[in-house]
Formats: sequence, structure tokens, C-alpha cells
Amino acid sequence: MDRNFLLAIALSFVVLTLWTVMTSTERPDTPRYQSERVPAVSSETNQERREGASQVQLDPHIADKEEKTKSPELQKTGLRAEIATSLYESTWTTAGAGLLRWDLSGYATNPPLQERVSLATTHVSVPLALATPLEGLGFGDLTTAVYDLKEKSERSLLFELARGGVRVRKRFEFEEGTYIVKMTFEIENQGERHVRPTFQVRWPAQRLEGTDYAELSLAAWHDGTLETGLLGPSGGFLGIGGPLEKKEQFLENTHWAGSQFRYFVAAMIPENPRDASARFEPFAGGLFGATDLAFQAVDIPPGQSITRNIKIYIGPKEGKRLSRAGAHLEDAVPKGWFAPLTNFFLWFLDKLHQFIPNYGVAIVVLTILVRVLMAPILAKQMRSMKRMGELSPQMKEIQAKFGDDRQKQSEEMMKLYKKTGFNPLAGCFPMLLQLPVFIGLFYALQGAIELRHAPFVGWITDLSAPETLFVLPGIELPIRVLPLLMGGSMIIQTGLTPNTTMDPAQARMMKWMLPSVFTVMFYQFASGLVLYWLVSNLLGILQQWYTNRSKTTAS
Repeated sequence: MDRNFLLAIALSFVVLTLWTVMTSTERPDTPRYQSERVPAVSSETNQERREGASQVQLDPHIADKEEKTKSPELQKTGLRAEIATSLYESTWTTAGAGLLRWDLSGYATNPPLQERVSLATTHVSVPLALATPLEGLGFGDLTTAVYDLKEKSERSLLFELARGGVRVRKRFEFEEGTYIVKMTFEIENQGERHVRPTFQVRWPAQRLEGTDYAELSLAAWHDGTLETGLLGPSGGFLGIGGPLEKKEQFLENTHWAGSQFRYFVAAMIPENPRDASARFEPFAGGLFGATDLAFQAVDIPPGQSITRNIKIYIGPKEGKRLSRAGAHLEDAVPKGWFAPLTNFFLWFLDKLHQFIPNYGVAIVVLTILVRVLMAPILAKQMRSMKRMGELSPQMKEIQAKFGDDRQKQSEEMMKLYKKTGFNPLAGCFPMLLQLPVFIGLFYALQGAIELRHAPFVGWITDLSAPETLFVLPGIELPIRVLPLLMGGSMIIQTGLTPNTTMDPAQARMMKWMLPSVFTVMFYQFASGLVLYWLVSNLLGILQQWYTNRSKTTAS
């Protein structure tokens, strides 16, 4: 990899960052919802939620650990129902007919916590998961209304609420072997007046302690695009960008809406996306918030009823499971500008792991195969750079002789190229071909849930996170071997790359500046990605060394 390619990669990060910031435009609040206020939460309901739920108290930056308290008023405010499958354990409440807790059985948080990953927790300041306000019925906000638990089995729950001749039923059916819950939402008008409710379901999102809960955002797949609203104190891509501070609304054609972390997603999937809309609502300045999935208000005459069906996925971003859930849920996994390449590398890495049990070794093999396939392209680029380096003295003479006459300088350069048979564009096209490969691998290795907690060797116990050999006491600086080795390999590789028309002082500066920038940038990246870059650099050094020793032909 020559310094021009490294510059191109650095610029691609800058462009990607600017694109992320520029496309995060504010959207107007179109009056689609009947209520714009945060649902009030009674003190009794708060007590009921605390008992047994994965309750958290937020400091200004991060949620604290789970708190459980006993409440003597629990029986007055609602009953609980526990539903467990081979994949998760969940707790439901009649106070709001919603979800209090959803813990994944097969996923533990990072040490030292070592608790189950929890994708539904209820803080006292945010709505209950799968709460339904139903203010259009004329009975106020029913988010915390106490339902009757009419049916309970190992695979289903039925909650029912009757008020003023209107009967509301919320049925939840749990599929064994999946992370999917089917919600049937029915309103039956047995009264003497028309009612016009808005079918609205809420999903709260809050950050808990641990790296699994970083990169929290509200999310909705709307009109062919994944819309996100970052929550929490951390910045966006490469630390740029702030938390969601204002409501954002997306009308019609919403295929799913909910919240996500890097490796997990909770999504409400409407039966008919054309009738559904989504809204992001931040609380506490964007530290946490909620996503609303709503449908158009519908008039229900006396003696009539209406039903809405919503599929809910609450689980890991495993490609096969997301694809089976449908509704473009697989787009919750970031794919970058070259999604087909990212998908291919994810698929190929999975196939390699079937034969190579260590994902770190699989990444090394994947890197070698990619370099072998790219070898002819890279060789052409390297030969072009070497040839240009050989012509560098003559090019500098022309520049010195016709420095003030750009037209004459260009004419003489073209004569030199024609005389020597050198094509100055020969090294540009191979460089451009490498960018999609790099970006595809970047997203594949940064977002693959398969690398989560996957060990490599020694102290590298999680390829999805930065590795740390030890921490310097006093300044608490982590010493990470892979990024430092990667930076060193870039220095060697840059030194082997032939200098063309660059001033020697500039060349010396570039030799140290680019590796330094990349080392700092990669210091916080997943160790699996840094491992790929390091191995690729080492192979590039070998190929550059071989090219430098070979006889150059005209390019």
C-alpha cells in the first residue's frame, strides 16, 4: 500500500464522517400523533416496575446497575407474568400490559459484569416497553392502566382492559426457537358512541453499564433508508456528533422501528408498513428516549372492532435471524457504501470459521486470500510507483526548467511519458479498486456479532473490542500491541515505497505522519479489524520488497 492509497483511505473516513453529519438533517414535526407529551408515571407504577425489573438509576452519563426493591403495594398496581424460552427470559406486567424485562440467555455482558444482556429495562422516567397510550378512546393516557390477565400459557399472554363500553385486548404469542413475539392489538367498541383511537406502541431505550450498551440509538427503517437517532453522552461516527435532542418523525412506509446497540436490536414490525409511521422522542437531553410506532387514527362505530398485528424482534444482530424476520431488519447491521461486499465477507468469514475454530486465525486466512486475489492489481500499482520513482529526476528537471510555464511543463511531461512508455494513470485505477474492498472488510469486521467475545491468542480475548496488554498506572493509558505493531508496519511499508516527485522533507514527514494518524485512529477499533490491517501490511511489505528487487518494465 503506497502513501497515496493511505491518503485515499484517510480521506474516505473524512468523507464518510461529513456525509453522516450532513445527512442528519432536522425533520419537521408533522401533526400525526394525538399526544405530544411524555406519559405520566404514577408512584405506584414506579414501585411495581422496580420490583424484579432490570431497574436502573441514571447519573448524568451512564446507567447504574440493576436495583430491586420490594413494594407492599405491588398487588394493588399489577401482576407479573414470566415467559421463558431457550433463548430469553422475560417479565410482563398487567400495569400497562407491557414488557418489564427481556434478558438473553445466550449472551453475557463483558467482564467484570458477566450478567445476561438485557434488551428491555424500564427506568422510572421513560415509558413501559410496548406501552399503548390510546388517548383517542377518551379515557386519558392508558400507558399505566391496569389490565386483567385473561390467559397465560408457556407461549402466550392475553391482557384485557374494559372501560366505558370499550374493550382493549393485547395478545402476545412467543415463538420457540426465535426472538420474535407476535402482538395482536384489538379494540372492540361495545358502547353507544364512536371512538377514534390511534394505534400507538412505544419502545423505550436507555443505556446501561457495559460496552454492550454503547452506541445506543433509536432506529427506524423508513422509505428505503435506515434512520437513526443517537442516544447517550458518546458521539457518533469517530466520536463526531451529539445525542438526539429533538423529536424526529418519519411518516408512512415504516417497515420497522425500535432501538439498537452495535450487536443487538429491538424492532416493532407492522403488518402493513404503508399505514405505519415512526417517531423518535428523546428524554433528559437525549440520554435516553423512546421510539413510537403508530398507525392512522381509525373510527370505530358502536358494535364494531378493529385489529392491528405487530411482529416484535428483540435479540442479537445475527444475519440469518434478521433475514428470516424480514422487513429489511438485516439493514440494522451497518454495511457501508458497498453492502454486497460486506455481505460477502461476512458470509465468507462464517464459512472459514466452519473449518477454522479460531476467528482470529480465520481473519488471518481471510486477509491472505484477499491479498492473493488483489496481488495482480497491487503489483501493477507498485510497478507504476517504482517506474515513476525512476523517472523522478527527469520530472524534477522539467519542473525546475519550466516552473513558471505550466503549459510548457505539461507538454514536456507528456513527451517524457511517451518516450519512456510510462502511463501516469496506471497506478490510480488499482488504488480505486482497493477502496471498496477495504470499506467492505471494515464494516464486516467492525460489525460482525460472531466476533463478539471471540478470543484470538493470549491477552486478545475479544476480537470485537480493542485489546489491552496492560494499563500504564497513573495515567491509565492502555497499551495495545496490535495498533502499535500496525503503526510500525506502516512506517516500514512507507519507507519501502519509492518516492516520486515529493520533496525529501515532505517524504520524511509523510513517513511518520500517516502511520501516527492511523495508529491513533485504530487504537479504539476492534482488534479483529486491526489484526486484518496488520497482516495486510506485512504482506504488503513482502510484495513491495519483491517489486523493488524486480526489473521494472514500461507501464
